[in-house]
Amino acid sequence: MTRVSENSANASFAFSLNKAKSRMEDLQLKGTNLKKITRPSQNPMANIEALNIDSNTSDNKQYIKNANFAQLQLNVTEKSLEELTDIVMKAKEIAIQQSSDFYDEDIRGNVANEITQLRNQALAIGNKRINQRYIFAGFKTLQKPFNESGDYSGDQGQSSLEISKDFFIPINMHGAEIFYSSENSSGKIQNPLEDIPELNQKQKRIDAIENGETPPPKSNPDHSVDTGRDLASTKTPAENFHTRENIFAQLSSLIAGLENNDASLVQSLLPKFDKTINRLITLRTRVGSLTGSIDNSKVGNESANIDSAERKSHLMDADIAELFSDITKQQNILKATYQTSQNMLNKSLLDFLR
Repeated sequence: MTRVSENSANASFAFSLNKAKSRMEDLQLKGTNLKKITRPSQNPMANIEALNIDSNTSDNKQYIKNANFAQLQLNVTEKSLEELTDIVMKAKEIAIQQSSDFYDEDIRGNVANEITQLRNQALAIGNKRINQRYIFAGFKTLQKPFNESGDYSGDQGQSSLEISKDFFIPINMHGAEIFYSSENSSGKIQNPLEDIPELNQKQKRIDAIENGETPPPKSNPDHSVDTGRDLASTKTPAENFHTRENIFAQLSSLIAGLENNDASLVQSLLPKFDKTINRLITLRTRVGSLTGSIDNSKVGNESANIDSAERKSHLMDADIAELFSDITKQQNILKATYQTSQNMLNKSLLDFLR
């Protein structure tokens, strides 16, 4: 028969009591923050997964912020395109009316003032800002893109934002894309290269060599032009220098036609206005598709955040009913342990001699 000493019994009771108290403290700690895991060591795998969820949720929140900013930028762009389309359509409507011989010089002169106001409105749209940044200046957002003449001084930079994981979307359109067409201007412009005869002389020598003829002598022996280089274009310098049709030039031409009582000039602008309107409608369609992509991305990110929060709650949050049931149960266990310890440890020598 194994003999159990008093020290062994005391140690056993102390161990049981400490274990019950430790369990009670753990449950009380979970009850204060309602968390299933209070220390990473309790469930390392669940803790790692929860950290990954937090990281993904933080990324999604930033994506949503980016999407909101992109949406603001594109909404302003779409509204500007709408206003610009209305301006060109109004100018076309006036051009159709004034191309008739029914109106005299005085009426056309008065109508020219209305077109001037439309041109000023178009210029204001081209220089529109969000806060202190010009939205149609490309990357040069702190520099006014259009001067009073309608010349574009911005660049063709396009900014992009990441609105979802590895999904970037352009958030701006540069002014040249909106106000300028891809076609050359039919109007007469001053060619600054006409003052450099050596360049035109060089083209004549190249044409003569290609045709097997004797090239003409150089016009100025003091200036030499290297004819051994490969040229990127076979056009003359004058042909290479051109401007593109733009909304400001069209409105200025309409103003000139009305002020000069030139019905034929006014009528010649109608096809150009049609092309400009079609281009603006195409750009508005593109902005609409980008806005739709942003909306879909925001819905996806918000849905992912909801799913992540649900998964994290399953990993980390305690079941309240189960938790407080365990606390009540552990309180009863701890109370019973105290009572048992008191009964066993308070015995005197007389109790053993009975």
